[in-house]
Amino acid sequence: MPLCTITTNLPDEKLSDTFLKETSAFIAKLLDKPETRVQVTLLPNVRIISAGSLEPCLTFYLSSFGRFRPGDDNRKYGDEIGKFLSEKTGLTDSRIRVIFHDLQPESE
Repeated sequence: MPLCTITTNLPDEKLSDTFLKETSAFIAKLLDKPETRVQVTLLPNVRIISAGSLEPCLTFYLSSFGRFRPGDDNRKYGDEIGKFLSEKTGLTDSRIRVIFHDLQPESE
């Protein structure tokens, strides 16, 4: 189940419901998962300083079971996500951060 949280200092009005829907479909396709299993949370208007600048920026957190193991080359995902976000938000690569987290099933 891919979980995505987007934190940004961009105003809410710049990121429509269409952006959320397109992001959900993009993640499903990227990870080859059914979109019914994807969740996207958007946190706009967050006060963020990145690289010493208050200019618009975005952090994209993506978690999934067994997808982002340490040592794996996740660059291909990062490149695709960066390109998608840049196209949708107008931000440059230097203002976008992508963070992966591999979820582990709970042991009983």
